[in-house]
Amino acid sequence: MGENENKKAQSKALIIGTIIYAIGNFGTKFLSFLIVPLYTYYIEPSDLGDYDLLISTVSLLSPLITMKISDAAYRWIIRDKNNEIPCISASYQLLLRNCICVSIVLLLINHFIPIWNCYYFIAILVLDRILECIQKLLRGLKNQKLFAFSGIFYTGVFVSLNLVKICYFKQGVVALLQSTIISKSVTIFLILLLEKRLRKIQLGKNFGSLQKEMLKYSIPLVPSNLSWWVMGSSDRYIIRWILGSASNGIYAVAYKFPSVLSTIFVMFNNAWTDQALADLDKSRESEEYASKVFQIYYRISFGFVFVLIPATKVIAQIILSQRYKMASVYIAFLYLGTIFQGFSSFFSVGYLHQKKTGGTATTSIYGAIANIIVHIALIKFIGLFAAAFSTFVGFFIMWIFRVNDTKESFPIRINKKRFGFYLLVAMFLSLCTIWSSIQIDILLTVIMIVFFIIDNRVLIMEMKNKILTNIKLKRKKIA
Repeated sequence: MGENENKKAQSKALIIGTIIYAIGNFGTKFLSFLIVPLYTYYIEPSDLGDYDLLISTVSLLSPLITMKISDAAYRWIIRDKNNEIPCISASYQLLLRNCICVSIVLLLINHFIPIWNCYYFIAILVLDRILECIQKLLRGLKNQKLFAFSGIFYTGVFVSLNLVKICYFKQGVVALLQSTIISKSVTIFLILLLEKRLRKIQLGKNFGSLQKEMLKYSIPLVPSNLSWWVMGSSDRYIIRWILGSASNGIYAVAYKFPSVLSTIFVMFNNAWTDQALADLDKSRESEEYASKVFQIYYRISFGFVFVLIPATKVIAQIILSQRYKMASVYIAFLYLGTIFQGFSSFFSVGYLHQKKTGGTATTSIYGAIANIIVHIALIKFIGLFAAAFSTFVGFFIMWIFRVNDTKESFPIRINKKRFGFYLLVAMFLSLCTIWSSIQIDILLTVIMIVFFIIDNRVLIMEMKNKILTNIKLKRKKIA
């Protein structure tokens, strides 16, 4: 009875955590996604391509600036409350020092080799690192509500500024740069204002020994993060180099659609990581629970993608301007890459739990190498399809390696026949929608919705019964 109650408590905690992250992450991405059509009508593909390349470069440099020390602080703080002040202070010290150094280096480079909108670039880079750091610390402090609110607040400000500056003042791509800087600045101020523990710091004290200990944990995460960047963002550089800025702008729009699904996976994996690190161990009960969670996870993930692949193509053809409509045919394989990105993150908990973060770096590098090889080999033959397909291949290979690498320390049972069937269906839909008409896409969408409901009918009924039971209990309490 005790074990059943513990499993119920774990499941409830996972659901609550996912909902909290959903409010912040999904709300953020959804609002950002809604403004995508605005970009396609007011900003030229070449300008949007250059902006996207700038943001990709920020993603590349980010882990090099912080050395992922906020991940170590998160790991230390979530386990022991006494680590709060020293870990936060050590993170701030490293962040401040590295941001100053990187800014000076970039200014020197710009003096000899002009960087596109250099001052905006430096401001976005520094503010992005500060915001990411304090948001990670919020998770360690278990202030998920402020974490979620900060995401919505940032996006609300960003979208509002874009609507005014792009539509009314017609400022084009400059509006995107300025809106990013203003939004990050006010969000950082808000978080520091509302979470006083982030202000309880000792910057004058020497935390060198603690920083070394934390960096031993976090530095192996840097190659992993860079490899994720290779699979998610390096495509932009290859496209820019071979096909030009306009093609990169089109690909950037295509990538916006799967980013919404990616956010759903991120918010779930955030909640899953919080729970796994805090509650799970090597017991048989934990193994069974993790296997059950992953089974539900991949069934729902593939089900979403079955529906989204044809449905998104229809939506893209309707909402995008004529210059960007061709982006719709590249989205399917990006969806496939997104779900295997989510699966890879799920299995990375095995490394974090054992504090063996080197495994995340190794497996990520394998995936990154595969991504680059496939992309360069195919881009001259199939154009932007090479970028989308190589992203899928890279994350798929990363996931395969992580499954094999963690099977001893973090064993999860997978129904290979069912999983293989789902993968084949997803591959078929991805290929089919390249040439299908809108009428066929609508038909496929309806068929896949029916399939999703039938395939997940047991889970849907369980959720329905739980919701009805909770409603009845609340009514009894009120009565």
